[in-house]
Amino acid sequence: MGSRRRGKVLEAAIFEVVLQELAEAGYVNFSIEKVAARAGTSKPVIYRRWPTRARLVYAALRANRPVLSSQAPDTGTVRGDVMVILNSVSEMVDELSPEVIFGLIAELLHESESSLFAEVHERNANIMTEILARGIRRGEIAAEKLTPRLSTLPFDLVRYQLMVLRQPLSAQDIEEIIDRIFLPLVRAD
Repeated sequence: MGSRRRGKVLEAAIFEVVLQELAEAGYVNFSIEKVAARAGTSKPVIYRRWPTRARLVYAALRANRPVLSSQAPDTGTVRGDVMVILNSVSEMVDELSPEVIFGLIAELLHESESSLFAEVHERNANIMTEILARGIRRGEIAAEKLTPRLSTLPFDLVRYQLMVLRQPLSAQDIEEIIDRIFLPLVRAD
């Protein structure tokens, strides 16, 4: 008889199955029951850690997609850093399919507890704070122009495009967000 998987080993196996299920069934047909069966665990084990399928999917994506980590890229320029982030978001949407992203966002919007959105917003704000602080030190960004809302504008515009317009991000969209909207508002003169 084999030993039971626990902790990070079990979590990694569950997350792998989550990504497989999303790729095969999409978000609408995604179920914790199927994940439990394929991962060789029980539904209660999953529900104890992730009370909703939206939280399970988000945890799996965050563990396996660098764009959802808390790491701020450092390319040497604010433009480059924000470009890396937005291109990563675009690649993730394309890879997972817009249906998965839209389904996850829709379900998160209907969750009674919105702490996950607050967590995502805080993570994004922290990433942008780090990127912009480096930009201020390099003389690219005018500190006096920054406000909390302006600092998170690139993420807010992406969220608007994905949630309201329900459209994936094109390369042109990313360049417009960065070069024509965001940087002109924060750039040092």
